[in-house]
Amino acid sequence: MLHKTVFYAIGLMSGSSLDGLDICYVRFNISDGHFDYEILHADCIEYTDAFRTQLKNAPQLSGFNLSKLHVDLGKYFGTLTHHFIQENKIEQLDFICSHGQTIFHQPNIGFTTQIGCGAAIAAQTGCKVVSDLRTADVAYNGQGAPIVPITERFLFPDYSVFLNLGGIANIAVHTDNTVAAFDVCAANTMLNYIAHQLNKVYDEDGKIARGGKIHSELLQQLNAIEYCHQKTPKSLGTEHVYSQWIPLFDSLNIPSADKMATAVEHIALQLNCALEQYKNIRATTLFLTGGGALNTFLVERIQHRCSLKVIVPDVLTVQYKEALAMAFFGLLRILEIPNCLSSVTGAQKDVIGGAVYLP
Repeated sequence: MLHKTVFYAIGLMSGSSLDGLDICYVRFNISDGHFDYEILHADCIEYTDAFRTQLKNAPQLSGFNLSKLHVDLGKYFGTLTHHFIQENKIEQLDFICSHGQTIFHQPNIGFTTQIGCGAAIAAQTGCKVVSDLRTADVAYNGQGAPIVPITERFLFPDYSVFLNLGGIANIAVHTDNTVAAFDVCAANTMLNYIAHQLNKVYDEDGKIARGGKIHSELLQQLNAIEYCHQKTPKSLGTEHVYSQWIPLFDSLNIPSADKMATAVEHIALQLNCALEQYKNIRATTLFLTGGGALNTFLVERIQHRCSLKVIVPDVLTVQYKEALAMAFFGLLRILEIPNCLSSVTGAQKDVIGGAVYLP
């Protein structure tokens, strides 16, 4: 296995914004320690409202029902992946790497929980599966997050500052010797929550926010959230968004458009504050991906606040960078190369994350 130079993999990503399951089929080439990739097929299977609600309410389930959902979700992911393989006539596949759905993320007290049973995915697809990606890092007292920076280091070497706008906004800053990365604040989870109040799944192109006004009191409260002032390493889970950010929106009787405009400004301000810590680096660009990169107004506000030139790559990379990262994370696991960086997570050492299930 270790003498192979070409690997075919599928990365599965289900983020905190609960949009759907991203599936990314990738070919990796290895030459003299360098990695190249090509996304061959990709798709996003949108969740139904009922299924999205089920995942959203999962933290309140009993232990029995959460354990059952863990297996049911694995079977569901496996079924979707099996259909994806058939539809795209995929014949070469070395492994699948699944992030799972984060239900609890509490690294400060020693655990993180992503459901979506890897064994069930292996059984449904007949393919080797890597899952449970964050637990090893947390076991070594790390945050277990972010885990994408290792992919940035190897697959996007021409850039050094990265921003991903998923359910949670996170940044990574690469220097010659190390990588610093952390979750900055709530992002699409917060924006989608407000959009749902207007019976929309999300704010397309930021049109709702663009038509709203910034509410100064709300903006001040958002920027005063304790997490925003914590030192790194640090990371967020969806439960933190719903306990710290969402109540502030619910407490004010103001137009949803104003809430949206204020939330967008909060994200832009917090990202600028985060990047101010690294103003001495030589970077001139900010590589922006994630669903939020398709929110035109949000990107405009980030560029307005940020001194770096914001680069939004091709749509395939914007939408599937995290699923690509899961596939690459799995590749490093198969090759037994560390895929969780202690400089990012604060762990005692770099670790090789991921449990492997054989079909």
